Amino acid sequence: MTISEKLAALRKIMDRESLDAYIVSGTDPHNSEYLPSAWKQREWISGFTGSMGTVVVLKEDAGLWTDTRYFIQAEQQLKGSGIKLHKLRVPDAVDYPEWLALNLPSGSRVGLDSFCISVKEMQKLKSELEAKEIKVLENNDLIGDIWLDRPVLPEGKIFRVPTGTTGQSAKDKISMVRKILAEKKADYFVFNALDEIAWLYNIRCNDIEYNPVAISYAIVGKEKAYLFIKRSKVSTEVTSLLQQEGIEIQDYHHLFLFLDNIEKNNRLCVDTDNLNYAVYHKMKSLCSVEEITSPIILAKSIKSEIEIEGFRQACIKDSVAMTKFFYWLESNIHNQLTETEVSEKLTAFRAQNEGYISNSFENISAYGVNAALPHYSAIPGSDAVLQARGLYLVDSGAQYTHGTTDITRTIPLGELTNLEKEDYTYVLKGMIALGCSIFPQGTRGCNIDAIARQPLWQTCRNFGHGTGHGIGFFLNVHEGPQSIRQELKDQPLLPGMVTSDEPGIYREGLHGIRHENMILCIPVCTNEFGVWYGFETLTLCYFDTSALLPELLNQQEKDWLNAYHHTVFEKTAPFLTSEESQWLAQKTSPIK
Repeated sequence: MTISEKLAALRKIMDRESLDAYIVSGTDPHNSEYLPSAWKQREWISGFTGSMGTVVVLKEDAGLWTDTRYFIQAEQQLKGSGIKLHKLRVPDAVDYPEWLALNLPSGSRVGLDSFCISVKEMQKLKSELEAKEIKVLENNDLIGDIWLDRPVLPEGKIFRVPTGTTGQSAKDKISMVRKILAEKKADYFVFNALDEIAWLYNIRCNDIEYNPVAISYAIVGKEKAYLFIKRSKVSTEVTSLLQQEGIEIQDYHHLFLFLDNIEKNNRLCVDTDNLNYAVYHKMKSLCSVEEITSPIILAKSIKSEIEIEGFRQACIKDSVAMTKFFYWLESNIHNQLTETEVSEKLTAFRAQNEGYISNSFENISAYGVNAALPHYSAIPGSDAVLQARGLYLVDSGAQYTHGTTDITRTIPLGELTNLEKEDYTYVLKGMIALGCSIFPQGTRGCNIDAIARQPLWQTCRNFGHGTGHGIGFFLNVHEGPQSIRQELKDQPLLPGMVTSDEPGIYREGLHGIRHENMILCIPVCTNEFGVWYGFETLTLCYFDTSALLPELLNQQEKDWLNAYHHTVFEKTAPFLTSEESQWLAQKTSPIK
């Protein structure tokens, strides 16, 4: 079916259901960043493959709402579809709830699948539409009526991550949740987020691309803990291991049956930031519900010593792969290589590492002007051919069984302009400044975001994205609760948190530059002025100093870079060939 045919089929079903509009979300019942094929309903109906976006279909109109990361991609993929692009995060942007309220008459009916919308987004939608006397109808999975070859849910088996890898047993983590239940005088805590469930029960799977999680729900009660999952995904051995830690297996589709059997006077705790509305509505109809922040979010962000050591080992492996890749790229730059081809080569180098499971997100492989798009996605057939000039940016990472990585490097492929070198140097100054910062206990990410921007601001340069995000342990590469960005997020940085450090600069039509290391929050000292924290840099991989203007670096920055490069060579060289090692020695030679 073409996109036009799909829209026509959907409109027929809308007529049958007396709907004036239908919302096709870009998420799944677990508010996942990346989706299994069965829940890529927005991609199926529109052809748009970006990770963020919502489609709204009316009888005579259709639109896609997405943000600045995907404007160019969306325009290309929506061409000829009959779906208009609505831009978010720009001046005077109108999101789809407000747009529906403005464009539908009173008495209209709007349908959606309430499993694929969060509680907060549903509440916002209802608030906008019900004020105009527009009715929102739930539990309408109309896409399922026309997507006849819809994929089934993944069949991959779950596996346990040993306590020796995580540093904490599932039983201990469950006990932590039960302490919260006792404090709240509640009977059950319901968990919806897949990375939280994976962390809680020390399980992993391959249900979601890039995120090693299993499609599931979890409920922790005062006496028993439950995992709701497709039974065929759990082997007899894993079932036994989970039972030993007090975890009972229930079928994924039996969550509502379980809730129906809970005593009406029971009290349920849930985090509505990621819970889907269908489950929330069911809970509210049965019991008293307490809406609180999930205790797992903060707990899993503070890595154990064992997890931290796992990160360090993963970063060494990443450095080996990146070094081999850049050595290969430099040797083959005249072979008409495309952005897609070199991206695939990097993945192949990573896959050679012991413990490699998958990439942690889709590689951003961007040459020249394409790198000016922070979330550029190379499309085979229309991607750029790398030339022996200008800059190449690659943002990538991996899921290893002992850690998750996220690294960005921008390298010269040949002759550079003075502006390119200036931008390269100022971005590096910002990254170093943040990585070397010391701050008092209680500091939020927004309090130190300006440290990374200051070298850029001093020359009237800036970048439009956040500076750092939390990173999971063999879990989602984007994790809360901490972040480093200009907007306030009321979560102090704490020892054990792993965060990215990734300032950049983007000149449309010219080039884009980003440098990114992973940094670990560590204690620095305690004195009469309080408790002080700083960062340990985890990521290992050289920065190409041929793109620098050394005169723009102060002595402290030069000392940091030289010491960093010494460490990079020391830890990476043993895993390289003699030719690669000699090459890396040149790349990491001290600057003056």
